[in-house]
Amino acid sequence: MKYIVTGLSVCGLLALAGCSSETPGPQITGPEPVPVVKFLGRDSISAGDYRGIQIKGSTEDAFVVLEQYRQRDAVQYISAVNNYFSDVTDLKTRIPRFSELVLDEQYDTDSGVQVQLEAGKVKSIALNNRRQLTQWPEAADTRDAIRPGDSGDPLYEKLVALSKQRDYAPKFEKMVLLTRQTYAIYDPVKAAMPWNVVYKDAANRYENVQIHIRDKKVDYVIVNRFER
Repeated sequence: MKYIVTGLSVCGLLALAGCSSETPGPQITGPEPVPVVKFLGRDSISAGDYRGIQIKGSTEDAFVVLEQYRQRDAVQYISAVNNYFSDVTDLKTRIPRFSELVLDEQYDTDSGVQVQLEAGKVKSIALNNRRQLTQWPEAADTRDAIRPGDSGDPLYEKLVALSKQRDYAPKFEKMVLLTRQTYAIYDPVKAAMPWNVVYKDAANRYENVQIHIRDKKVDYVIVNRFER
């Protein structure tokens, strides 16, 4: 018997059977590679100013600058998380900037008071157990109690007066101002915690900023610059 060999290669025959002469490589799966972040340098600023924030200036002024940046979407992230207060006088100029005031004892209680605010005016009052109130304290004279519609100096003066009364003073052990924004303003009780801000300086350049506070003033600023 004769075997006739044609010009068709063995691989060609295998190809007809559905085989391939190429060995497939490993298949790449998973997420896209994370862009490399390059550290460009660090600055420590202890005099002058940084983007309008005055070194040794008050935290009130610094807050105004940050609020302006937020409104213009000039920053990507702001975290000044210190919104707990233990001195009622710290509330005087801050209330109009927030949407809720919580009054409670050192540890949360069902009778803690939640005051909803709108443009600095009391909108509604409830306890932590969700019971709605027409005024707080309920037993107080209507002229002395916090009521919907209270705002400005009269509201602040009521808070100060109530904080001095033995029956209500425990509810002023912890005062919390809450807001729909992602940050709150400086609290002297937590002065060791710096504010953190991220600026997008250019197309792929960022500044991670730490604003350090001491005695209600901007002490110094650390700026870390990155590129990706």
